[in-house]
Amino acid sequence: MPHIIHQEAGSAYDSLGERLDRIAAETAPLVRKVTQLDLPEPVVIRTMKVPHWKKAHRRASKDQLKRESREVGASSQSEAKRIRRQRLFSMRMLWPTMLGQAVELEPGKPELLILPEALRLAGRLGDDPVLYKILAHEMTHLAQYCASGGAVWAAQDTLYPSLRGTEERDYSFLLEGHAYWADRQVTAKLFGEPVSTDEPSPDASSLYLKMFKSPLRSEAVERDRRSLDSVTSILEATGAATFNRVWTDPDLVPLKSETSKPEFWEQRMA
Repeated sequence: MPHIIHQEAGSAYDSLGERLDRIAAETAPLVRKVTQLDLPEPVVIRTMKVPHWKKAHRRASKDQLKRESREVGASSQSEAKRIRRQRLFSMRMLWPTMLGQAVELEPGKPELLILPEALRLAGRLGDDPVLYKILAHEMTHLAQYCASGGAVWAAQDTLYPSLRGTEERDYSFLLEGHAYWADRQVTAKLFGEPVSTDEPSPDASSLYLKMFKSPLRSEAVERDRRSLDSVTSILEATGAATFNRVWTDPDLVPLKSETSKPEFWEQRMA
């Protein structure tokens, strides 16, 4: 399965680029097999320096604001601008925890970004099993994009959820639960058991450990575990082919009122 590595994080990370090339070649076919979804051809993987990553997100979100405002005919941009500021602030603050990211910095061009500096702070720069997990997880997001023609990303990332009619749907619960399920399946096939990052690396920096132990991260981890459990339960009951209807049927996406009690979503999906 074709993939392209763009190593843009500096020569110090050339060896990482070579390892990502090898890992991607092994991981992509397994993601496709496990999820029963196609991946972009080629899969684009880009390593970036943190300042360039921040600049790219600022530019992309500014373009999104202009584009979406025209599309929905918004009479006011105040709420959209608030959402945009909040997202950019969160990324600036939390980038050391963002080891991998599936993004669409340019419309119609989904790609997988890796921040080597974040990997270094997390103590994961030389941890190949975790790199397999990261690529499997983020490639699953790329597969979700392809299956929906980009619709599930657009619904999750919209700056106008009320005007788009997505404010009651919890796309993040769906997308993350599915990606965590897939990365566990892939890494179990490769290593005999799922690769876990529940415990920090002994080589993690003090900055990363501070974020790792924060209440904000603890809340996110608990939410991800609920979403993983829900997706796993549905897939075990229905199989991937039936589950994959969710990518083209927005009515199957969990409601926010359901994600605190996921059994209601599971009943609807079954």
